Amino acid sequence: MKVLTATQSRQLDAYTIKAEGIESIDLMERAAQALTAEIRQLWSGLLNFYVFAGSGNNGGDALAVARLLAAEGH
Repeated sequence: MKVLTATQSRQLDAYTIKAEGIESIDLMERAAQALTAEIRQLWSGLLNFYVFAGSGNNGGDALAVARLLAAEGH
């Protein structure tokens, strides 16, 4: 697995937004849905989750994941 730097991540986001003609909010939602699906698969037996986010750009992603988990009753 390759871990991207913050600069690489921003560049990849910008490329995806331009190449696919989507809004950044839609890219964020796509990421949140994918992560929520992984959480659901890995920890299906858990009811409660804590979502933490730093002050960077991933705060919105974390809020979206929390919203999706809460909508599922977690």
